[in-house]
Amino acid sequence: MIKILLDTNIVVYRESDNVFKENIGYLYNIIDNNPDMVKFIHPVIKTELLQNMYNQKRKQLLERLKSYNLMDKRTKLHPSLINITKSINKDENDAIDDIILNEIYCGNADILITEDKKIKQKSLSLNIANKVQTIEEFIYKNRLIKKVNHNILDIFKVKMKDLDIEDSFFDDLKINYSGFESWFRRKGEEEAYCYKENGKLLALLFLKNEEVGDDDYSDIKPRLRMNRKLKISTFKVDVKGKKIGERFMKIIFDQARYSFAKEVYVTIFANDDNKRNLIAYLEKFGFKYWGIKGEKELVYVRLMKKEMDISSPLRSYPYINSQNDTYVLAINPRYHTYLLPDSKLKREVYKNQNVSVEYAINKYYISHAGFLEKPKIGDNIVFYRTKQGNIPAKYSSVITTIGIVTNIIIPTNAEELCKVVKNKSVFTEQELKNSYKSSTYIIEFAYITTLETKLTYEVCEKNGILNDFPRGVNKITSDQFKKIIELGEVDTSLII
Repeated sequence: MIKILLDTNIVVYRESDNVFKENIGYLYNIIDNNPDMVKFIHPVIKTELLQNMYNQKRKQLLERLKSYNLMDKRTKLHPSLINITKSINKDENDAIDDIILNEIYCGNADILITEDKKIKQKSLSLNIANKVQTIEEFIYKNRLIKKVNHNILDIFKVKMKDLDIEDSFFDDLKINYSGFESWFRRKGEEEAYCYKENGKLLALLFLKNEEVGDDDYSDIKPRLRMNRKLKISTFKVDVKGKKIGERFMKIIFDQARYSFAKEVYVTIFANDDNKRNLIAYLEKFGFKYWGIKGEKELVYVRLMKKEMDISSPLRSYPYINSQNDTYVLAINPRYHTYLLPDSKLKREVYKNQNVSVEYAINKYYISHAGFLEKPKIGDNIVFYRTKQGNIPAKYSSVITTIGIVTNIIIPTNAEELCKVVKNKSVFTEQELKNSYKSSTYIIEFAYITTLETKLTYEVCEKNGILNDFPRGVNKITSDQFKKIIELGEVDTSLII
């Protein structure tokens, strides 16, 4: 059994009706769903919480606190702890902190979760910092792995040792990076994302999570900030026209979010056109030049800040602003999953066609309705998969996906329509030409995420999200969009 001791501030975030803390629900979800973890509070915390609470509020809090175990040991403060903290303490609150920390120091509890900076400072002095964690640190170390099914797109995770270093794919890496072969062998047990065709390796993505203190970055000028990072160690794509690079970008930002990285960085030589093109591509996604590693290797950094670049949403990918305008886009089941493969329904029969639109982050939705409802760059879009065959729409039509508008294009003729959406549409060239009308326009959008829980029309109607079956492009309110986020169990780390 792992005893999780919760500090006063954590319990307040959870049990108070007046205080909000992001990820507090997720923290409790991890603990409550792990049979080996049990949450505790110390008697002094219970006393602290109940002081100045009277009548009904006191009764309510007492009832809520029944869901916590109470530490039953009253261990005396360890002399070493007293000796270390006495110079730091200033008031009664500090003395209470010592009582709580003592349970960890003496081994009566395994982990203390707190948002108190002074307690964190003391834990460093006591050499128990690994056992005193913030909400973010605890979630990062115990996060329920979100499984993004890249396998559906023939991108697989493999151990490095299962790749052949003698494969010609690695030739330029061995030439450009001194010590690449020894590095490759050291990483044998670690996993990388690979794309192959007919057994031949054509693309490789290797990512490395870096904790504070893993590297001092002294070989980078100016020195990188000391925070949690995700390093793009290897990013190589030897296949054109498939948008594998865009899929790799999706994987990079997924991992950065799931591991709570503050920034993503890459070091790269700009000594040929392929690398210069990769730099330009990274800049499209918000990477900025930072400095130099060694003598010639360039360093590019992308901050993982929850902010929106309205003029160019890819620079702030994958974040969206729930206050921006939102539109529901209806899409036929025939095309839905080829445009949005991550949003495949559980019982749906689907086979990857290995076409670029499936791998792309940036895609196209074509409307022939004219600007009755006019999205703009930065607006949110929600995909509504229309009814399946003869099954009533209230049961078979579902909201599945969220994206963000990156451009609006109005083609002047069928040829221009075909040219613009080539390789990023689910339609054949002939279908595009046959469908063109003077009212045709193109919504270029970035795929953001799939709803964890797909919402049927019936659910949407009952919850005031939709009051009619969507056709084409339909605007909804920010409150309706927030309801989709809530009921669809969308990861709130994406939402500004």
